[in-house]
Amino acid sequence: MKKKREHRRIRLLDRYRLTILNENKKEEEMHRFSISPLSVLTTLFFLFMMTVAVLYLIVVYTPVGSLIPGYINKRTREELIRNNIRIDSITNEIIKQKRYIANIKAIMDGKVTLDSLKNMPEEITSDSISIESTELEKEFVKEWEERERYNLTSQATNINEIQALNLFRPAQGEIIRAFDITAGHYGVDIAEVPGESIRAIHDGTVVMSDYTANDGYTIVIQHRENMISVYRNCYRLMKNVGDKVVKGEAIGIFRNNKDKNKENKKFLHLELWHRGKPLDPNTYIAF
Repeated sequence: MKKKREHRRIRLLDRYRLTILNENKKEEEMHRFSISPLSVLTTLFFLFMMTVAVLYLIVVYTPVGSLIPGYINKRTREELIRNNIRIDSITNEIIKQKRYIANIKAIMDGKVTLDSLKNMPEEITSDSISIESTELEKEFVKEWEERERYNLTSQATNINEIQALNLFRPAQGEIIRAFDITAGHYGVDIAEVPGESIRAIHDGTVVMSDYTANDGYTIVIQHRENMISVYRNCYRLMKNVGDKVVKGEAIGIFRNNKDKNKENKKFLHLELWHRGKPLDPNTYIAF
């Protein structure tokens, strides 16, 4: 077996002479080549690889590839993806248009009733809504009560601290109910002036701005010297929690003359608190 393998290897390496003769002149030699079986195989292999490379470049970088069944080049694939996205968008818009037209047709045919919200009064009264205290509000109240329970200074109010602030008048109306701590009335009621703005009595930060079931829209402002001002029964609020306000800045408004809801309260309730103790606003504000 070894002799046969060596014999085949020797035959592959053997060199042969290829001579090309002229038929008209047989005695005249035209070309002469010296070749071997191994060189022929090597040449055929390189020719095959070059042919494959040329065909690959032609298919990839020329339009010829589009003629091959099932072949999609990169540019065509990207264009197909973009077209599919456009088709999806157009389909969604058509569906929306059909729904819109169907709704309009149903309204014109009288199959859709009017929205019940349009029949509700502009002002939400305490009889029609019940708002519970949030967990954040309960936690704040509990923390405040625990901190002030053993604070001896909270039981005594320094009048000079409040008078030095030079408080601003919150509204132009007259006082229709005075401060009466014995009756549980911890502020004053100021008659509303339709369309009049409700203004901050001093610089501070809004710590509450929300609707309450009993007092309507209410806003609370924290001022210097541990003083808090509370504005209840507002018609609309103009500030949010965390907003900084300056003295005399509008924080809410009264209702206008067009509001004919007689159940709404026609006054602004103003309270002043200093270190946890209610104060008579009429003592510190020139109404």
